[in-house]
Amino acid sequence: MEDIDLERVRREVQLGRGFNEADFERALRRFREMYQVFPERILCSPDVLERYCAVYECGDARAAQRALRHDGIPIAAAVIAPGTVAFEGEVDEDRMGDW
Repeated sequence: MEDIDLERVRREVQLGRGFNEADFERALRRFREMYQVFPERILCSPDVLERYCAVYECGDARAAQRALRHDGIPIAAAVIAPGTVAFEGEVDEDRMGDW
């Protein structure tokens, strides 16, 4: 079997503090369109994680954080700019969209 070299990719999106479900889904869709893969994890600034839990009715962000997932993708708080979400994953060059 041939070894495939994967490249680590990250896309940060400024959602702001008042985003809705459609805004979040659009940001996720753009990552998928760009890299042709689902992200392996989603990192959120603390304010985005709190808003995510309110929008998706997950309960308290601190309580939900350990097992929080979006369509099976782990979500965690990160030290990034307020209002920001970052999608991370790995992709091989042949599967990436046009850059």
